[in-house]
Formats: sequence, structure tokens, C-alpha cells
Amino acid sequence: MKAKDLVKGCRQLAGKLLTVLNKILPKRKDTILFVGNDGLTDNNRAFYTYLTENGYGKKYRIQCTVKNHESYGYLQKDGVEFLSLKAGVFAYFRAGTVFYCNGTYPIKPSKNQTVVNLWHGTPLKKICKLAPNVAHYDYDYFTYVLAASPMFVPIMAKCFGVPERKVLCCGHARNDILFQKSEDALKKLGLAGDYDKLLLWMPTFRNSFNDYIHDGGCVTQTGLPVFETKAQMEEFDRWLREHRMLLAVKLHPMQKLSDISEFSYQNIRLLTNKDIETRKMQLYELVAHADALVTDYSSIYFDYLLLNRPIGFTCDDMEAYGGNRGFVVDNPLELMPGMKIQNYPEFVAFAEKVFAGDDGFREERERVNNLVNADQDGRSCAHLVSLLGL
Repeated sequence: MKAKDLVKGCRQLAGKLLTVLNKILPKRKDTILFVGNDGLTDNNRAFYTYLTENGYGKKYRIQCTVKNHESYGYLQKDGVEFLSLKAGVFAYFRAGTVFYCNGTYPIKPSKNQTVVNLWHGTPLKKICKLAPNVAHYDYDYFTYVLAASPMFVPIMAKCFGVPERKVLCCGHARNDILFQKSEDALKKLGLAGDYDKLLLWMPTFRNSFNDYIHDGGCVTQTGLPVFETKAQMEEFDRWLREHRMLLAVKLHPMQKLSDISEFSYQNIRLLTNKDIETRKMQLYELVAHADALVTDYSSIYFDYLLLNRPIGFTCDDMEAYGGNRGFVVDNPLELMPGMKIQNYPEFVAFAEKVFAGDDGFREERERVNNLVNADQDGRSCAHLVSLLGL
């Protein structure tokens, strides 16, 4: 037996034993637990913030079992307890309600427990059970998983290998931040400066940092789509300065950083999750400030549609990406309401349109937004509270 098969077998056995314990032990209906294998981030962080800022810490005992739990003192509130991931196992056994979005314990919920997988976005690319290399994993460790619209209820059910009755239709908690523009967000990130428009570029990853996933495409000097050479990056940096624009490149948390060339430009800034987390911020505080978005197949653009601002799609490797990872719909272009960017000159052309205020996709964005976002009023957290009867 190979070593990795032995490790897999041990994990499966441990998960079964933990599940048996979880079903036996009584639950406390007044206890809410957030589980974050990579920290209190994304939808977990947004929903936690909503609960603690709206008095739920007085009604419930709120616990957070997260990686590096000692570093979250700045989020500490009355009635809240931060625990290590080891101690969190025992908290899980007693919690009446559990939330997670980026990984949890391999424990199945008991009948007296509600476990909600908040997930981390509406997928265009295939994920979980539909994705190559990771389809063999068990993802069903929840009572409910969320879908942002009725259209995505059957899609999320297939992605996680569960019946549609386990999918709740509710917007992402993090989307509420888009409607709460923080005036000092850019200053905190070191992005405040002498420019008129902010262009945010959020490419999805091609090669994961742990080497589990290789989705093809994007073989360039820069490690980014479209920009084949560093000389093009330097040229675009000059263009940005001349047009008083800033380009912030926010990398996907799974991106293998060694694939990305070093950045040393005036009006092009590179950001990682660590840059945002060390400033104790949430990503969507930055997204709310973007005058336009560039992405490819990342779920970010479904959320950004709520703001109805210009979106450009780099799809130079769409055929290769579709052949490797694939998409959850037959024709993804029907859900991509914006300029399609195949090369560097077209990237510049999109930036020129943003500079000039030339936006020809407003109605198309509204059409897609109505398909993919049922909650459009910045009250996704309140909606989830109502659905769960908290």
C-alpha cells in the first residue's frame, strides 16, 4: 500500500469515528461555531462580523475555531471565544449551529445540529465533484450549502454530490461589504495616491501552490494571462501613469507565487491574501472601490455584477482552461457580460474604455446579474439569519 493511500485511509477512519461521537453527544442550541482551517476569512468573516455587530453575541455563545486563533484579538467581542483547531473539535461536538466556507472537520452533522457551508463564491469553473483531480473527495459535511440564485441550486448540488434539498438559495455574506464602502480601505492597503480611477485585476490561479491542481494555459514571462513579456508590463505601467489610473493585481489565494514575476512598477501593484490579512481587512473592502474589474473565470465577477461597473474578461486560454478544468455551464460566454480580452493590445483597449467612460455592457450585466444574484440589496447576512431562524 502506498503511503498516501495509508494516510487517506487513516483520515477516513478518523472521520467516521468523529462522526459517531458527534451523533451521540448532545448539542447546545445557544452555541454558534465558526470553523476556519485557514483562518476567519471570506464569507465566514463577513457573517461573523454581522452577527457580532448586531447583538447576536448576547443571544448566543459564539465560538471561532481557526488557524492561528491567537491573532484574532482585534475581532474579539463580548460573548465570543477563539479556539485552536484542536480544541475546536470538542466545540464542534456541542455546537447547535456551525458555519464554514474554506474547509472544515471531516465530521458529518448530527440530526440535532445545523451545519452550513457558506462556500466562497458562485462557480463558473468546475469545482469539487465536477473538477478533475479532486472529484474523489467527500465534500458532504453539511446540512446546507448556499447558492446565490435559483439557477445555481442544481449546479451546487452536482458540485457537492448532494440532493437539491440541501442547497439554500441565499446571497454571499461578503457581498454586503460592497454596499458599505470603507473610505480608508485604499489607504490601509497602500493604494491611496494621485490617480483618478482604480482598475482591479483578479485572475484565477492556473497552478496551485500545493501542486494539486494544474489548469493549463498562461505560459508567459510574467506568469499572468495576456501579458506575454515584462516589457509589456513596463509599457502599460507608463500608460497608466499618463492616464492617472492605478492597476491593482490581486492574486488568487491558491496561486503558486513562484510563477509570478517580481513587480516593481509605479502604477501596477501586486496584492496577496497575506497583504490584506496583515492589515486586518476583508478583500471586498478593496473590491468596493474598484472602478472596473478584470478577471477570467473567477467567481469574483458574479459578485461584482451587483455594482454594475465595467468588467473585462481575459480569455486568451479559454480553450485550454476549458479542456483541463472545465466550466459548470455549456456556454460560459453567455454569463460573461463584458469585453473579451485575448491579448495585450485588447487589455489596453479595455483600460482606454474605462478611462473614457465608454461602457456598452450595462444592460447585459443587468441580465446576468438577475440570473446569478437573487439577493441584490446588501442584506444577504440578514436573509441567511432569517432562513436559519436565528
